[in-house]
Amino acid sequence: RFCKNVIVVSARHPHSFFLQTIDDLTYSDNFFSKMNEFYNRCFDAKRLVISKAALRINLCCVTRDETENDVWNRAQLLEYHPETDQCSLLLVDLGTWQECVPRSNLRHILVPFRQECVRSVPCRLAGIAPAKPEKNGLWNEYAIKTFRNVIDNVPTEVEVLDCSSNGSYFVNLFVTTHDTFVCVNDFLLYHKIAIPIDDYKILKPEELDQITHEPLLAIIYEFNLQGELLAEEIKANQIKQKEEQRKKYEEQQQYQSNCRLPCVRIIDIPLLSSKKLIFARYNNWVMMPWFSISTLFNPPLSENTIERFALLYKFSPIIITPLTNAVLCANLEKYITSINDNRKINFHGHEIKIALYSIDCVRKLLLNHHCNNEFIFERLDEAREAEMKDDQDFWEVPQQKQSLIENKKLNEESKQSQIALLKSHKDHLEHRLEQMASSNPDYKSIQRQLIDIMEKLSVFSNDSNSSF
Repeated sequence: RFCKNVIVVSARHPHSFFLQTIDDLTYSDNFFSKMNEFYNRCFDAKRLVISKAALRINLCCVTRDETENDVWNRAQLLEYHPETDQCSLLLVDLGTWQECVPRSNLRHILVPFRQECVRSVPCRLAGIAPAKPEKNGLWNEYAIKTFRNVIDNVPTEVEVLDCSSNGSYFVNLFVTTHDTFVCVNDFLLYHKIAIPIDDYKILKPEELDQITHEPLLAIIYEFNLQGELLAEEIKANQIKQKEEQRKKYEEQQQYQSNCRLPCVRIIDIPLLSSKKLIFARYNNWVMMPWFSISTLFNPPLSENTIERFALLYKFSPIIITPLTNAVLCANLEKYITSINDNRKINFHGHEIKIALYSIDCVRKLLLNHHCNNEFIFERLDEAREAEMKDDQDFWEVPQQKQSLIENKKLNEESKQSQIALLKSHKDHLEHRLEQMASSNPDYKSIQRQLIDIMEKLSVFSNDSNSSF
């Protein structure tokens, strides 16, 4: 079927865009004008606010537009995060999703507005695939930008070739630009942005709903895929950081030992006696531990929520342990007992792990949650300025001599703690070797680990005149 006079409602990439006919556009404008007028003038607005108890996955609702307060969009609930009271939504008429939406922006949808059909149609360019795909198989940034530029604000026509079971239409898309009639499919092939393929219409298992086994909408599948990629990124980031930290172990230990400045600064927040700003000196950076960030919110944020937010906005946390940064880790452990919840600290086996976040990340998180405490932002600005200027006065505090004595004591205690951890690990590896045949493929790997542990113990033991 060939159709003229269509518009592109939204375009994520060549395999995910939404079209609407000009005729439907006029009807839709009238419909949304009525819906906006109702929700903006509703005298019983509190009754329409959606409670936490009423939330459920795939709930149909309306949500306030993120840029225009008097505009409302029909939505479907994809995720709800109770710790932040925020949602991820599919904006069904716009063909896109939105994350970090406050629950207070949601309203129950009335039956007349719910029954109106969705007039934007999900489409994908037929017969092509990415020439240089990303690791997730999707289009790269250059391909997406080129596709959007070609279809931006130009007369558009479409030829529908087939329909997938997930509701997406395989189409040839045509645009008229500079008085030239262009097939977008062929344009991407000509510029080697895409390659020709035979469209594969059988869905993968992950493209089906896990409960009903019905096909997921393509855009919902892509939303789920992005979540999986984010989880993989978190895991890969943790592995990478651990390797980097182990390589820098000796350098960081020497830096902390030679530095005469305190590595932690505590600032009480006026009128909030139970809350404190804890700044940590990591190399030349001023950072904050996750448990200090958590207490700035009511209710406190979980460690996972803070990490997910940081990675979403490209802020990578620094993970420290007693083995990688003994002095700083020992100092922070003293203050974690002041956290009045059960989410004390992250353990991995016997290893304590504390995540540190940059000042810019903390500011972004506070602004996202509409924090307006001027004192906190002023202290964050001071910390950021001290970091930029390498201002050592920021770390000077009363009773510094006493702090230096305590730091020296903590350093010795942390060294003994590391020796105990290494001995425990050594005993565990020796026990595994005793129980394992030499022909076992893991035997040599464990043997190498044991040798490394014994070498580290030898260094510690020589320093402290002890033996193992």
